[in-house]
Amino acid sequence: MISLPKVKKCPCCKRINVVLINGITYENNFHSMADWVIKKFFNCRKCKVELGLFIHKTEKKEKIIWMDIFKCEDSYYDQLNKLHKIKEKNINNKKLYNTTLDDINKLYNKIRAEQVKIKIKVKIQSKGILIGHVY
Repeated sequence: MISLPKVKKCPCCKRINVVLINGITYENNFHSMADWVIKKFFNCRKCKVELGLFIHKTEKKEKIIWMDIFKCEDSYYDQLNKLHKIKEKNINNKKLYNTTLDDINKLYNKIRAEQVKIKIKVKIQSKGILIGHVY
């Protein structure tokens, strides 16, 4: 079976990558992307970050996801779902509703902080910036 290459843009550096897809599908261990199938893992040509090509099972949509950033979100997925359910149950109880909103915001802030650290790390590595003493 001959597979045509797909042209995809890196979400990190916006560089165009040519991806060859074979018939192999990988095991999807991500809770937030349960309806998606992983078709390919590859690294960007320019910034060398790990990317994943996901295809939706029923709609056949394709997504390119930066795997390190996505792993930050997925690690807190279960906690966020529990907190959202508690929030929906306690709409009438203002005190519990506000405390769960605060907990949700704290988790989102933690996720954003981890993602920013990853982005800064990749920018430093890709630019080749060395931090040292200034005399």
